[in-house]
Amino acid sequence: MLKAFIWDFDGTLYDTYPVMVDAVERTLSGYGITADKKMIYRVMKQRSTKELRETYSLTDEQFSPKFHSYEDSDSRTSPPFKEAKEVLEAIVKSGGKNYILTHRRTNSTWALLKQDNLDTFIEEVVGLDMDFPRKPNPTSLNYLINKHQLKHEETLMIGDRKLDIDAGSNARVATCLFDIDHFLGEIDSTYVVHNLRDILPLIK
Repeated sequence: MLKAFIWDFDGTLYDTYPVMVDAVERTLSGYGITADKKMIYRVMKQRSTKELRETYSLTDEQFSPKFHSYEDSDSRTSPPFKEAKEVLEAIVKSGGKNYILTHRRTNSTWALLKQDNLDTFIEEVVGLDMDFPRKPNPTSLNYLINKHQLKHEETLMIGDRKLDIDAGSNARVATCLFDIDHFLGEIDSTYVVHNLRDILPLIK
């Protein structure tokens, strides 16, 4: 029985990609690079932002500060997926616990959760500023597992990208791929869902 649910944030609990894609486009544009938004989105989803910037021979120091600045300054509100509250609440009501493991900053993640009254369903957020190696390195997952004394066989890592699934596999926990676009079929995970509500049967 699954009791601990470790969530990716961007593109899994929250529909943040419109803001993120625009931030990438603006960052690349600042270096004279023109890139199609659909291409940016697909590369970010199927692989990573790191691979995208490396395609254009940009260092992390050149790319990340500008990207996060544009992302933070965007006045649009990124909403949670409409099923997120129902699923998070159902997990808590069943006696389970929710955790978030994200490449977003911890404070901005909590701010969005509080804004949408989802913060009460989350035990802990592990963000970029905690200086763990990035996923798929399992160090951040192992931190949560060890700190909260989670059992590997009762823990599920949920994410929308291969690096989330690989991180869960590397930490020896079950994995769930959220494939809203139906184009991530080659990723090997324990479960695949196309709507967050499809996770509800895994709670019982």
